[in-house]
Amino acid sequence: MVRITTGTVVNYKKKTSYNKQIVLGYYATRKDAAQALAEYNAAKISPDSLDVTIRQIWNRIKDKIDVSDDRRKNYEASFRNYLEPIADRRIADVKTGTIQDLLDGIGRGSGTQTIARTVLNHIYTYAAQNDIIRQNYVDYVHIKTDEVKIERKTYTPDEVAACWKNKDTPEYAFTLVLLYEGMRIKELRDMNKSAVDLEAGTLTIVEGKNATSRRVIPIHAKVFPIIAENMKTDGEALFNFSKWKYERFIARTFDHRPYDTRHTFASKANEIGIPKLTIQRIMGHKPDSILEQAYIHLKISDIKNELDKVDYM
Repeated sequence: MVRITTGTVVNYKKKTSYNKQIVLGYYATRKDAAQALAEYNAAKISPDSLDVTIRQIWNRIKDKIDVSDDRRKNYEASFRNYLEPIADRRIADVKTGTIQDLLDGIGRGSGTQTIARTVLNHIYTYAAQNDIIRQNYVDYVHIKTDEVKIERKTYTPDEVAACWKNKDTPEYAFTLVLLYEGMRIKELRDMNKSAVDLEAGTLTIVEGKNATSRRVIPIHAKVFPIIAENMKTDGEALFNFSKWKYERFIARTFDHRPYDTRHTFASKANEIGIPKLTIQRIMGHKPDSILEQAYIHLKISDIKNELDKVDYM
């Protein structure tokens, strides 16, 4: 056991004093204990922070994480379902080995484990940045992936031609917009007509999993008539059918998975030489460097010139 002194308690009446101490942690050997004490002293961690629990930090940060409402609900469910065994433990006591054992014991797919790891990473990053712990121990945790990787198929020219042939059918029209705009299915499915500016020729994605996902993209010249026609339909939604109905449609019609349109767009854009940064801005992916993220500004007109080059026929 390692204890640290946090102050001195003085009894002026009795003219006595004693050191006030708290437990830093428990360790297997004296050498481990000495190492922990040395690391604590080097990091200058506040003694007041040592009793902070994982749950307390989660409650402090969960509403401030920059993600979509759906992603936030997934995070909260993951914390509730899988992280409760360590939630009320001091974060200073829960290190890499304990976290690894917890995630390995979830007994679900790697996707479920990854979400739990992401939640913990938010918690531990905050704790490290605020000198509650010495380092982010989640950085050393690994997710074992032994699942079969989904094979993504891009749309063929014949399949795109079939969409154009049936463009008056909503599901085919929806697929065409996805293929030419590079959007996520949820982004287009949730898009209201108020997010469409036909005069400016733009689509505004107002809901996204992070700040990069929330963006303005130009309307591709080839699908502009489709979007303009859908603006005349009843209701607020640009397209109006369920996720289940659309996924069943593309599976039965083309034997495709929902995200195959995104893979098709990205592959075609890369093939014809559209700059990587432009592709990232269109698709709502975070650029690779600080320079690209903060200092390079692309005009919407320049993005449109590149976007209109995408063609599958």
